[in-house]
Amino acid sequence: MLFRDIIGHAFIKKELQRNLTLGRIPHCQLICGPEGSGALPVAIAYARQVICNELDQKAEFCNLKISELKHPDLHFVYPVANNQDVKSKAISSSFITNWREFLSLNPYGNLFEWYMSIGIENKQGKIGKDEAENLIKKMSLKSYEGGWKAVIIWMAEKMNPSATNKLLKLIEEPPEKTLFIFVAEDELLLMDTLVSRCQRINLNKIPNDLIKKALVDKGFSNELANKASLESNGSYNKAFSFAKGKESDSVFEKWFQSWVRSAFKVKKNKEAVLELVDWSKTVSKSGRETQKKFIAYSLEIFRQALLLNYGISELTFYSPSTDFNFDSFSKFIGGANVEEISLELENAYIQIQSNGNPNMIFTDLSLKLTRLIHKN
Repeated sequence: MLFRDIIGHAFIKKELQRNLTLGRIPHCQLICGPEGSGALPVAIAYARQVICNELDQKAEFCNLKISELKHPDLHFVYPVANNQDVKSKAISSSFITNWREFLSLNPYGNLFEWYMSIGIENKQGKIGKDEAENLIKKMSLKSYEGGWKAVIIWMAEKMNPSATNKLLKLIEEPPEKTLFIFVAEDELLLMDTLVSRCQRINLNKIPNDLIKKALVDKGFSNELANKASLESNGSYNKAFSFAKGKESDSVFEKWFQSWVRSAFKVKKNKEAVLELVDWSKTVSKSGRETQKKFIAYSLEIFRQALLLNYGISELTFYSPSTDFNFDSFSKFIGGANVEEISLELENAYIQIQSNGNPNMIFTDLSLKLTRLIHKN
């Protein structure tokens, strides 16, 4: 990944390159950006420049090794958990082959896709104490090339307090020519003691026109690239998945339609509450990351319904693959209820993330929906 390969963020790339030219390399960087904005590609491109720029004749081989994510002076840390192959004390190095394949397919990929790739979608990955201890040992070794060493901690908000505290001393007194790059989507989930020690870079969502151009450059048609960019909400990963047809969300679509149909029925048939109870049990059997992704999916469908209800059909993309009448459904989503529905979904997301009981969370959410869906 090179700076020229990164979509958008022209000013950020220019500033990073200027600082490198001037020799201003902070030992600790925090790159924050929403999912699909390219925070990880920016981190990799920056680390490449730091490691390879001063190697002169070795620079070509250095760049080649980083392109293959096999450079001994570039280290990665990312959330993991035990799976069928790694039975205990899972750390990033246990999944390095999976990581290289994951990034080669799409460096803009999200956390859920990473969990899917290593078979832990029913768990919540973490960056724990064992990971921090392993990283401390690595950073105590001399650089292989004799220049800079860099470590990229992706989804740094998944570090637990124990891991963060262990790394703080290393960050405060880093070995010479050692660069730490923390990559996060939500800095509010990071410990203040860590954030205060980093130079921060904030990335915005990618403009739709740049996403469209990137997809056209990938070989997609103008029409499909345009639809995908409108659907993306500033996330290249989401647009790319949509364009490739990976994000059909057939399971989520089935869940959503069953959910809102039962919620509608409760007003005239109180026994339909039992359908919602059964629905909640079904959804709660899936993994927490799947549940969170479904909530995000539902938020987007409600947003699409609102746009359609207000006559902004050119910005809508949702087309049910079943007999679900989306036009009729959209008439029930408006200013009187969309804010409350969104708030309840967001609260459910936070509760799931905080290890709340999913069956109770989705049952409560469903009962609230029966009231809110008719509020108009």
